[in-house]
Parts: sequence; C-alpha cells; structure tokens
Amino acid sequence: MLTSKNFLAAWLIACAALLFGQTYPSLKKPLTCGAFINLLDSAIKGQIVSFILPIAAVLTWSDSFLQEYRSGFLKTALPRTSRNQYVEGKIFSILMSGFLVWLLAVITVLLVNFVIFYPMEVKGNIPKDLLTEFLMKALRMSILGGIISTLGGICGTLCQSAYMAYGIPFISYYFGIILHQRYFKEQLWFYPPEWITPSGNWGPYQTGLWLFLLLFLLVLIPVLGSVLYDKIEEI
Repeated sequence: MLTSKNFLAAWLIACAALLFGQTYPSLKKPLTCGAFINLLDSAIKGQIVSFILPIAAVLTWSDSFLQEYRSGFLKTALPRTSRNQYVEGKIFSILMSGFLVWLLAVITVLLVNFVIFYPMEVKGNIPKDLLTEFLMKALRMSILGGIISTLGGICGTLCQSAYMAYGIPFISYYFGIILHQRYFKEQLWFYPPEWITPSGNWGPYQTGLWLFLLLFLLVLIPVLGSVLYDKIEEI
C-alpha cells in the first residue's frame, strides 16, 4: 500500500492542498515564534483541505480489494493464508491508508515550513498550547481520513465499483457540509470540518469528539469485515 502509485499520488495531492491552503505572512518583518505551525494550522482549517480531504483518503487503497478480486490474485493468495487473516489485513491496510496519507502529508509540510520559516522567526519557546492543539487537529484529520477510506472500501466492495468507492464517501462528506450550512446550522455532529477544528462544546479536552470519531470508526470496521468476508466466500 505504501509503495503503490495511488498512495504516492494521494500523498502529493494532500501535500499540495496543505501548501496552497496556507495563509502566508509578510516577510518584511520577523515572524512570531511558532509561525511555521500557525501556517499549517491555517491550512488545516481552510476550504482547500476540506475539499481535498475525502479525495486523497479514498484514492489511496479503498478499491484495492476490487483490484485483487478482478485480477484473480485472490485465487492464488487465499490458499496460502486463512480468510480471516486476509480480511483482517485488508481492513487494517484500507483504514491505515486514509489515516497515513494525511498524517504523512502534515509531517512533510510541517518540515518544509520549519526549514523555510523557522529561521525567520523571533527566537523563543514555541507555546505548548499551540503545539498541542495543532497535533490534536492533525490527529483528528488523520482519523477522519481513516474513516473515509474505510467507508470507501465498504461502498466499493458492495457495489463492485471503484467509482462507488471514490464517489459515495465524497458525496456523503459534502452532503453533511451542505446540510449543516443550509439547514441545520446548530447541529455539529454531522459537519465534517467540525470534527477537525471543533467550535462547539464537546466536553473537557474535546472528549466527546474523540469518542464520536472512534465509535464511528469502530462501527465501520466490522461492516467492512463482514462485506469482505461475504465476498471472498464466493471464491
């Protein structure tokens, strides 16, 4: 998965979205300490990343089962392993593909920002709260990527179509945004950008939001497992 062309393409798309989504400061005067983090934080909260997030998440590996199923690879692979092991490995790789592509993109752009902008900053200690809040946003965005890639795997396997693996998660993601912005502005639980940069009261340390994301993921994992297992039973 990590060496596939799709993963590389998704990683490049994610990096480009983060770079173009940053709000760059004027370089005529020294930057504040931690400005390289603030730059990337502005991208995570921006519309460009919000638009690209589901695309990069599903592009990585969500249709991998379909490729193996149609190519005949499973007929040679399954006799060398158990069906349970194959399904568990496939679930893990699909979930981690959406998670890792955004996590690695954030790390990459953060390093680029550090090399370019950190020497221009006023010397001092990076505020601990700034760093902690940024890391939490990056982790939630990566978890959301894993949720979307898992949903893509379910849709692609059920519909036996790579287009559905890509399209349904993307449409569902934007359907939630449209519903919130036009009709249910007070309801935050189905608004994906809120899951990354929360504005509502989710409890101390955003505990409610973390539980919501993890429960969402824990619901999708057995669904994907059952769908995959039913499909390989036909082989």
